Amino acid sequence: MKFAGGDDGPVIFAPPPLTKIPSAVTHQGLSGGSSVYDIAPPTPAHLRFSQGGGGSRFPTPGVDDVEVRDVWAHNLENEVAKIHALLPRYYVVCIDTEFPGTVHGCNTPHYLRTPRESYAVVKRNVDELQLLQLGITLSSPSAGRSPVVWQFNFRGFDVSRDPHAPSSIAMLMAHGLDFSTLRTFGIEPAAFARAFYRSGLGCGRLAWAAFSGSYDFAYLAKMLGDGRRLPETLEGFMSQVESIFGPAVLDVKYIARFCGEGGGIRGGLEKVAATLGVQRSAGRAHNAGSDSLLTSDVLRAMMRRFFPNGGVFNHAGVIEGLVQRNT
Repeated sequence: MKFAGGDDGPVIFAPPPLTKIPSAVTHQGLSGGSSVYDIAPPTPAHLRFSQGGGGSRFPTPGVDDVEVRDVWAHNLENEVAKIHALLPRYYVVCIDTEFPGTVHGCNTPHYLRTPRESYAVVKRNVDELQLLQLGITLSSPSAGRSPVVWQFNFRGFDVSRDPHAPSSIAMLMAHGLDFSTLRTFGIEPAAFARAFYRSGLGCGRLAWAAFSGSYDFAYLAKMLGDGRRLPETLEGFMSQVESIFGPAVLDVKYIARFCGEGGGIRGGLEKVAATLGVQRSAGRAHNAGSDSLLTSDVLRAMMRRFFPNGGVFNHAGVIEGLVQRNT
């Protein structure tokens, strides 16, 4: 699934063949009638932010205003229809997820683990825990970034009952995640899976990206697979990822290794963004929508600065942590 390295030229993606879906539908078709799922949360479902100013040496590419829009059960179908309409223009999908931490580790230090050991840890955690939020930012090299970012909020997690890392729950709450609102107004995972495939996101002809994306792609693959356990082997998981998302799967943390001299750019998302002079355009860290937006802006900065001929896609098919570190 790994392509050759280098910036050898553009990889051209044709707009996905999308079947027409209604531009406005209600959730009634999923729930079978009016229910709590048709009711909006009592707080505003989205906020509008403006891109920060200041003399960034590599300004965040994109429009001046971007909206991070929360998606709940009541507006799932409407928002998915909007994504469907945008995919022919914006066919690079950057994602980020929020989940209840990790409850399983490994005796081997992280930096010494083999890809199979790393995957075994990811699998144990994802099999046992639940996805809380998914952020989706759409972009393309020619059209730039979509002015709307979607933050999908999922129901089903109960902090009093389900396994979790207490420190992660405290951190998510400190960054604004309301678990009571998730339980009451969140999206049923099965409803999201059906909407995902109807939207065209599962067409296999898009480019997908995440930053250090092993957990991001694993949680999304689990949800789209009706909550089934992940494949037993790393090879089986990578095959599943390709079958769902197609061959053009990018990991921005991995790609950062090939940006510049001396081993590239190292560090987490915030550090890589700062090195590139890319500012967070909206929201705050540890919110899936905002983090997917920052990932998208970092990727597009890398493409413009280090891969002007489109060669970034030569690094497709590799997920950070699930590849030997000397590659």
